[in-house]
Amino acid sequence: MNTSTRTRLFGPDRQRVGYAEQEWAVWILGIDDIHPHDSLAEALEDAAAHNACFADLRLQDPSQYTPVLHAVVLHHGYAWNRAVEHQHSTDCGHPDCIPCSFDRAVPKAAGQ
Repeated sequence: MNTSTRTRLFGPDRQRVGYAEQEWAVWILGIDDIHPHDSLAEALEDAAAHNACFADLRLQDPSQYTPVLHAVVLHHGYAWNRAVEHQHSTDCGHPDCIPCSFDRAVPKAAGQ
């Protein structure tokens, strides 16, 4: 596979795989389905539940033909993890995060 055509979830050239207008969502990689959520907590719970089921399916049938599925939390369409949100100076979603909470009252520019 040509690396220039790969989807990058993290790093300076990360790609949006979801929708900018959805603050929180879970992307089911493998079937390419997106589940919108109202909060980070809901998205994390949904992703954890999906990933646990996917792991169980894989353990029950370890065949090379068993599909590999992953649930990825999205923040405004980008793959989310707290370290990446801090790196991009965006709100990581944790209510107790001091670096992110200082400007929560100030709206972010569109597309962030």
